[in-house]
Amino acid sequence: MARAHGVGRPLLLQGLSMFDTPAPLKLHTRSIQPVNEEIIARAAEFADRHLRPNAQRWEDEQVQPAEVLREAISFIAGQAIPRELGGQGGNLTTQVRIYEEMAKRDMGFTSGLAVHCNVTAAVSLCPNENLRAQWLPKLISGEAIGAFLLTEPGAGSDATAIVTAIDEDEDGYIINGEKAWVTNGTNADMLALFGQTEAGSGARGIAALCIDAHLPGITRTAPYNLSGSHAMGTTGMVFDKVRVGKETLAFAPGTAFKAAMTGIDIARLGVAAMCNGGLHGGLEVAVNYASTRQTFGRRLMDHQGLEWSLADAVTELEASRALTFQAADRLDRQESPSVLIAHAKKMSARIAFHGLGVAMQALGANGLRREHVIGRHMNSARVCEFMDGTGEVMNIVIGRDLAPRRK
Repeated sequence: MARAHGVGRPLLLQGLSMFDTPAPLKLHTRSIQPVNEEIIARAAEFADRHLRPNAQRWEDEQVQPAEVLREAISFIAGQAIPRELGGQGGNLTTQVRIYEEMAKRDMGFTSGLAVHCNVTAAVSLCPNENLRAQWLPKLISGEAIGAFLLTEPGAGSDATAIVTAIDEDEDGYIINGEKAWVTNGTNADMLALFGQTEAGSGARGIAALCIDAHLPGITRTAPYNLSGSHAMGTTGMVFDKVRVGKETLAFAPGTAFKAAMTGIDIARLGVAAMCNGGLHGGLEVAVNYASTRQTFGRRLMDHQGLEWSLADAVTELEASRALTFQAADRLDRQESPSVLIAHAKKMSARIAFHGLGVAMQALGANGLRREHVIGRHMNSARVCEFMDGTGEVMNIVIGRDLAPRRK
């Protein structure tokens, strides 16, 4: 005998499946630079097919889905790489839109993808042609997953304090030290590693190498047990007398630290886009729920208190997106908008966590259930607060621009 709709399901879950794929939330902010709508749509379709149905399982199992990541890399990582280097010749504004669409479904997976894309961009800019030829095609195709190794257990916000040693001899370099917070660490094939060539020399002694992640002497720690975003595949890495050739030098001392800071600016822009996307996804769920669920004889959305709180969250989202697109536009114009990017990164992380709290409140107790994206996005938004510089670090960047120090 056929069962009535909902029979056999817990009462709390009855009628909630409609929110698994919510109707689009209309936003009015548009990018400044033209974007590639075809690849953005493809990224959204990919995310609906892979991320939406699997993201909570990846979180529960605390795994990074390597093959899904490689598939995403295969059509996204080359988007902003020049055509003459094997890429698609697109812009960073399109990349921002891609991250938004992916992060609407899962911020953790998108973080791993973004780090890989940043490594790919860095390799495309390195002056070592042989190194580019060795790694860039693999990074664009997904044959190799990349990781960016700057942070250390004793050096986070102050990157000039890194102590991982890169010692040179007649045969090449010997690497000793430890790196922390390595996104994609669980599955990385190539490491963009920053180390110190002259102890105590600060930024001027830092060099960057691109090395095979599977070399003898490299040990990956167990994946970090985080509050969220386990699809990032975050680990530590230990280097014990790891020997590499001189051909692995990507950026020499004197240029490597500047290259790292340029990469971090682009990474911060990506974090801003992901926070905006995550908040967008959470608000879609909340607005759809509030437009359907009834209390006291009318829709939740018709209660002014809830309507206004969601309206305020959407206003903040519109403002954050406008700031993020302005920063992307400046980068696409070959400018260096570090301060503007700091504003965007700080604001997006702040409003994402707050706005997702508003979205969760709209669902009441149902917002606590793992069937919905909101709780997962809230955890990921907190992770994003600490990625590539906290709000306090962004304030240092902004504050120094407000009152430049005397030389």
